[in-house]
Amino acid sequence: MKILLVSHGKFAEGLCNTMHRFFGADNIFCAAVTEKDGSAKLRETVENYLAQWEGEQVIICSDMMGGSANQTVYPFLSRPNTFLVAGMNLPLVMQLHLEDGDITADALREMIKDAKTEIVLVNDMDFTQKGEDDE
Repeated sequence: MKILLVSHGKFAEGLCNTMHRFFGADNIFCAAVTEKDGSAKLRETVENYLAQWEGEQVIICSDMMGGSANQTVYPFLSRPNTFLVAGMNLPLVMQLHLEDGDITADALREMIKDAKTEIVLVNDMDFTQKGEDDE
């Protein structure tokens, strides 16, 4: 399985760099919509990337639903064995990378559900409870 991260600006690049640093993640590639190049360059980059991985499963993750990066890659869903996830975060990308082999749509839905739980308001968390070891 290959993972393609797309975003506005440097968001995808930052996630990609983090994954390469911590995991050596050679199955992750990133591309972006920039002010200079716009969506046309992203479309070209994605076309070239997907052409390299004919027959491979590719999970495309975009920064937000309905954004220009998401809209640009949406037409690639016609490619077999390709999924598009909108609203990526680091926990989701980590789960995808650590998955062994291709994944099903149901497994991907579960990963998305899990990744959503990683977005929390830490102020609301209670760190004062003592466990047995703390007493």
